[in-house]
Amino acid sequence: MQISVLVLDGVFDTGLAAICDTLQVANALASGGRNPFAVSRVGVRKRLTTGQGLNVPVDAPARRKPDLVLVPALAAKTPAVLDEALARSDVGRALDVLNDWHGRGVTVGAACTATFVLGAARLLDSQPATTTWWLAPTFRERFPLVRLDESRILIEAGPVVTAGAAVAHLDLALWVVRRVSPTLARETARYLAFDKREAQTSYAIFQRATYRDALVERFEAWARANLARFSTKRAARAIGTSQRTLERRLQQVLQKSPLRFVQDLRVADAVHRLETSDASLDEIAALVGYESGISLGNLLRKRTGLGVRALRARQ
Repeated sequence: MQISVLVLDGVFDTGLAAICDTLQVANALASGGRNPFAVSRVGVRKRLTTGQGLNVPVDAPARRKPDLVLVPALAAKTPAVLDEALARSDVGRALDVLNDWHGRGVTVGAACTATFVLGAARLLDSQPATTTWWLAPTFRERFPLVRLDESRILIEAGPVVTAGAAVAHLDLALWVVRRVSPTLARETARYLAFDKREAQTSYAIFQRATYRDALVERFEAWARANLARFSTKRAARAIGTSQRTLERRLQQVLQKSPLRFVQDLRVADAVHRLETSDASLDEIAALVGYESGISLGNLLRKRTGLGVRALRARQ
């Protein structure tokens, strides 16, 4: 399989290394001395540096189309820095390359902030996709036509594949290996001591969010302080708006109802408490607004893919 890794200036070092190293390990573990993955690093600039300032040798994109192109993340940790990166002229040229390859039937994959590059190339319009969980509100604001589900680690939508935050570069690379050989993908994951994950929900940081909407920010602050006794009516009154306006604004910004968003907060808070305290599940349930530990435990398994014991073991 011919794979082009499209490297942008200021690439996230870990993302680039995770993709290239995983495919290299898979080649080394492949039976019969064959290398199933021919990987090349390509770029639209002659000289590139990573987010950590390291030089990256790249080739110009070949006229002959690859089987697959992967885009590692940009080392942008805030919406403002990401906006600046996406506005660069070299990123604009990279979008042209991606559209050309995609138009010729090449499968395109990206992880973390590189999903914004695919969004800017209009490759995700009307398609399901995921992104790094903490930039999900910014993604929705930029790309309202995308059917975003930031709870997922990886989403395959025909010829376009998106993966979640940072270490999801490994999930993306293993997805590539799995297309060639599920057995080789399992061996590669074991070699890397990497477990398959289904959801990003259990990794969300309860205290962290990035919004550019003042009403949503006020709502989130009030909801976090009132998880145990939340109601949409009380929330709207507390932040000085109507219930209908609040519901409409959250749907516009987050594509979620207030109750669904509060459920996300409750899950994140419960995971945080399981990992950082010795409180019982029933005690945590009461603190986050559920009647019993059983109902909370069922929700956590559904949303995170992990049971209470597994979450507690991550202390």
